Amino acid sequence: MKISILLTTAFFLFSFTFAIAQIEQINLEQVKGEFSTTSLDLAAGDYQFNISNNNVGHEVGFVLVPKGSYDQKNHIKDAYVKAPVATGSKSLTNVVNLTPGEYEYFCPLNPTPKYSLTVHKDVEPLRLTQVDGAFKVQALTVSEGLYQFEIANDDVDHEVGFVLVPKGKYDQKNHIKEAYVKAPVATGSASKTNIVKLEAGEYEYFCPLNPTPKYTLKVVN
Repeated sequence: MKISILLTTAFFLFSFTFAIAQIEQINLEQVKGEFSTTSLDLAAGDYQFNISNNNVGHEVGFVLVPKGSYDQKNHIKDAYVKAPVATGSKSLTNVVNLTPGEYEYFCPLNPTPKYSLTVHKDVEPLRLTQVDGAFKVQALTVSEGLYQFEIANDDVDHEVGFVLVPKGKYDQKNHIKEAYVKAPVATGSASKTNIVKLEAGEYEYFCPLNPTPKYTLKVVN
């Protein structure tokens, strides 16, 4: 009986932790009269928005609506911050389930313009794990489409990143910026990129922080 209880408890804790891990946080900074991030492209799923106030001078908030529907009755209530955001502080929203479509976000207290948030369907996840000096997956072939990379750090003893470029074009100006991870990837953690539209052709991926060789990513029609 004790073994069964322990196993059940362990399974419950694992399931609970896994569920939490699926909720991605989106960091949005407000300065006076505007958001620093002026558009968002996301895959369908569950999100929390983390709203920060960078020297606006008074409390701010956050409103998310279906595109063009600005009346209060159309506000997505789960996207309200849990507490007004004072200068120099941050506040999370509740968990927001976003389905494919067009949305807008803004702050009427700042006030800010209205910014586009697009939720795409058919976004394919691609998980790539780094070990010391290498990626475990050393070549990829995919079809044209929308992708979101998740980069994992498996025991590399410092932060890593991810760079995707057209084949042979390694200068920073040629980096596909949407393919940068949203946060440096510490040991034992993972971080997602933004959504990347891949068209037919040959690309290469690598990590200059690990550093790794350059690996081929082929996109076919």
